[in-house]
Amino acid sequence: REREEEEEERIMATTSAMTGAKGVSGLGCVARLGVSRGGCGRSRVTVLRRTRVATECESKKNTFLRNGRREVSVKAFDFNNLFSNDEQAEAEVPDANGYVDGAFEKDFNITKFSFGSIGLYSGGALLCYGFGAYFNFLPGTDFSAIMLIYGFPATLIGFALKYAQLDPVPCRSKPEAMALRETKATDIQNQIREDVTRYRYGDEQHLDLALERVLMLGRYEGVPRRLVPTLVGLREEVSSDGEYSLVLQFKHKKGFLAEQWTKRIDKITTFFGPGIKTAEMAETEDGAEITLTSDGSGEGRGGGEKGEVLPPLMPGLPARDTQ
Repeated sequence: REREEEEEERIMATTSAMTGAKGVSGLGCVARLGVSRGGCGRSRVTVLRRTRVATECESKKNTFLRNGRREVSVKAFDFNNLFSNDEQAEAEVPDANGYVDGAFEKDFNITKFSFGSIGLYSGGALLCYGFGAYFNFLPGTDFSAIMLIYGFPATLIGFALKYAQLDPVPCRSKPEAMALRETKATDIQNQIREDVTRYRYGDEQHLDLALERVLMLGRYEGVPRRLVPTLVGLREEVSSDGEYSLVLQFKHKKGFLAEQWTKRIDKITTFFGPGIKTAEMAETEDGAEITLTSDGSGEGRGGGEKGEVLPPLMPGLPARDTQ
């Protein structure tokens, strides 16, 4: 037994001098494994062979062979990824079609959080703890009145905001299309993407004002309000000529006909312009997709907001723009 321990120490010293401090722990385990299996002569050959295998594999994946099976050795912790954002990493992983989460923002944005959920959960927590402390079920009796005073209105406000809340729609984007937002996308295209991918309050649906004017909701030859389509998603793509394209995905209600989009293509192009080509409409299984593609002219990228569209002064004249 003493001879085996001396042989083990000698081999460990030799291997540590050859491979350095990085491979001491893994090679030491291999050395002990080889020595404990038999005689000194045979174990030395086994240890040297497994030491060579471990040295070759350590540079690749820190693995070695054990009883003919591949075993993973202990690897040092990577402190560079200690504070990595799992949500960001998940958002940047493309799906089967090459799309990523286009609504994710690296910087903090309060509009991406639900005020209704914040008020409801925080107010409910204060209210429950305040009642528990008031009846001596929980500690903090001296502060129970304050928690009840603030918890009750916070809960009511949270309920009201939750009731009026309009959830954001998903946005799937091609990575190359996201790179064109600053150089190709018009102000209207960016405004649409930013508005529909955040929480809204008090609106019946996304793009309700645009749909009201384009589809002439409730007017003569217009679409009834009960049949108005619902925006269910966005896609960012790159057109065949390298321009930025924003695809609006609508879900039709029963009774709405796709021809309502077709005969209003020019109106859609004018409303969401300038700076875009003629809008394109493609039917889907449950609705339609409206594609808005920038024309590369640079129009509509002035950095300002589009003025309000007023009715014409006389029939036959174009609509007036306050800008």
